[in-house]
Amino acid sequence: MGIMPRYNNYAFIDGANLHYTYEHKDWKLDYQKLLDHLRTKYGIFIAHYFIGKTPNNEAIYNKLSSYGYNIKLKDPSPYVTEEEVCPHCGEVVTPSEKRYKADIDSYLTMQVMSDINDFNKAVLITSDGDFDELVKRLLRQDKLRMVFAPCRSGCSKLLKRAAVDKIAYIDDFRADLEKIEESSYGNLDP
Repeated sequence: MGIMPRYNNYAFIDGANLHYTYEHKDWKLDYQKLLDHLRTKYGIFIAHYFIGKTPNNEAIYNKLSSYGYNIKLKDPSPYVTEEEVCPHCGEVVTPSEKRYKADIDSYLTMQVMSDINDFNKAVLITSDGDFDELVKRLLRQDKLRMVFAPCRSGCSKLLKRAAVDKIAYIDDFRADLEKIEESSYGNLDP
């Protein structure tokens, strides 16, 4: 029989929300330091990282997995952006473009509900207000350890209100979680 972990808390990470937040910040998040922080401060035993599946990002998935994240990939759906036209001259300002979106909100929520009897407490990493009902449900069942939002300024008011006093912000831990060296993957490097 193996040694049981002292804490059996799970993290559920909205990978796109986390990534896009730090793509536009003046500092880069170190994903290894983040996982270490989650383990020591919040007793995380399993960290599910939800992200859209893109063939060009295989190295990123492998890197995150090597850190200890449990990668949960979702196939993206194609969509076409609308063309933007100047209202004054009628010329195309921004052409329509084919893009992909992997809406992981329902996938993450289903995983939480599927695992609810397997963990003691959940840490949810997102700033997306779409998770407000999930947060309320976890609170009612005494299963929420913390919402750990990527940054205070971009966090949904709905999510803040739902989490009540169980919310913290990654950007408040910049000194501990900042990536120090430049990476070989550029902006996409976890």
